[in-house]
Amino acid sequence: MASMRSDRWQRIAPAGQEAYQMALLRRFLTEQVLPFHPHYGALFEERGIDPASLQRYSDLARIPLSSKGDVAPDASDPERPRRFVLQPTPESLRAALPLGRKLRLLATKLRYGADEVRRRLGLEYRPVQAYFTTGRTALPTSFFLSRYDLAILDEVGARIGEINEVDPAVDRLVSLFPYAPHLAFWQVQAVGVATGTFMLQTGGGKAMGSDGILRAIAKVRPSYICGIPGYTYHLLREGVEQGRDFSFVKTLFLGGDRVTRDYRTKLCDLLRAAGAKEPRVVSILGFTEARKCWTECPGGEEQGFHTYPDLDLFEIIDPDTGLPVPDGQTGELVYTPLDGRASLILRYRTGDIVNGGITRGACPACGRTVPRFSSDLTRRSNLTDFSLTKIKGTLVNLNVLSDLLCGEPRVEEWQLVIMKKDDDPLEVDELVLYLSLRGAGEGSDDAEIAVRDIERRIQEAAEVRPTRTELVPREELLEMIGMETLLKERRIVDLRARAREKAATEKGSAKSG
Repeated sequence: MASMRSDRWQRIAPAGQEAYQMALLRRFLTEQVLPFHPHYGALFEERGIDPASLQRYSDLARIPLSSKGDVAPDASDPERPRRFVLQPTPESLRAALPLGRKLRLLATKLRYGADEVRRRLGLEYRPVQAYFTTGRTALPTSFFLSRYDLAILDEVGARIGEINEVDPAVDRLVSLFPYAPHLAFWQVQAVGVATGTFMLQTGGGKAMGSDGILRAIAKVRPSYICGIPGYTYHLLREGVEQGRDFSFVKTLFLGGDRVTRDYRTKLCDLLRAAGAKEPRVVSILGFTEARKCWTECPGGEEQGFHTYPDLDLFEIIDPDTGLPVPDGQTGELVYTPLDGRASLILRYRTGDIVNGGITRGACPACGRTVPRFSSDLTRRSNLTDFSLTKIKGTLVNLNVLSDLLCGEPRVEEWQLVIMKKDDDPLEVDELVLYLSLRGAGEGSDDAEIAVRDIERRIQEAAEVRPTRTELVPREELLEMIGMETLLKERRIVDLRARAREKAATEKGSAKSG
């Protein structure tokens, strides 16, 4: 980890990135992953994969792709995540550690004793924290971090601050992320700690309530506000309606959901209405499996997310074939760590489709020569993240619907509910749109015109029209989506499984009767 304190990570020439990253990967596999990782140690041996053979990015295809299903626990194997944790033993450490490391440990033993050696190795490898992610399984998936990994998280926090020119002497930071064992909360914490910037963790609306957070913002006067896009918009709107001053806000850091250009405009318009001069919206990408986040360049979303070539390696693959695609082409984002301890997963399929792929030249805005991937991301296969699904026999990209409704200036809040007509699993699908509109009362001509226009836009964008649209008062809709009670608001709800379960229960009851 000593190399992380140098400036080299952000100025590696594009022509040398492949050789540099593949050398780091070979070393990481040889010294850490294969000797100590139960899953990959067995997999590489079974497949006959020699780390020395991995010389070019194209050679990564020899390592099987991974996904959430490979590590997620289920009822038959609740301990599966533990097989993705490094588990060194004294014997494997003696066999695998390079000579230089062994000599340093020997010097420590001679000077401080064997207990000190065990203590230092324990700090490096022993899990001390866990983050959780949920997927299609009923059980949460845990990813563990050791002290070594927490140091990486802090380093990434420093880099996020550096890229965004956070100045601890004048800047302050307020986080709207809920208190939770989730990456977003802890990465914001690391930004504040690593940069030495004053930071207020509010715990989100569920902890302090929106009014309490607005009062705190008025006192702290932060340059930066961090949060989930939906709740951040809700809070700013409440502040504007109360006549609050946001003139001190320079940047919104948003994570947890896709942030479209239209949605950025809505947020910046709110800030300008409250006195902000030149507000920016910067998207932050992170996923639990990586245990770190990446920031867009503040020079604009068109510059993409800036990665850390000494810490991780990204690929873009064809989502259907799994084969790599050339730089600059659209495909699915795949992640491999180049450093870390505790939980590790290689060639992890994120499910994010990157429109425009990866570029490796110098960033036009900041000049950093790091691999960058496009900010234009869409989810491929996870319904709760707006995936593709069948509605009325038509393949509908729910990402498109979400982008449209979030960016529509007339829409204050919304929810889409997919259900079966009459709750009958054999009936047709219904798509019900609940809307709260800005400045258009229910039953007014303006509201009817807006609804018809929004339904038309949905038809054009997704080739499906809502079965019906219902106008709902904003406060009622906020409760429906769980704005201040859930980690992420429930924007798209699929109730078709409920109809199937209800029918199965009724059928079972009829048989038993």
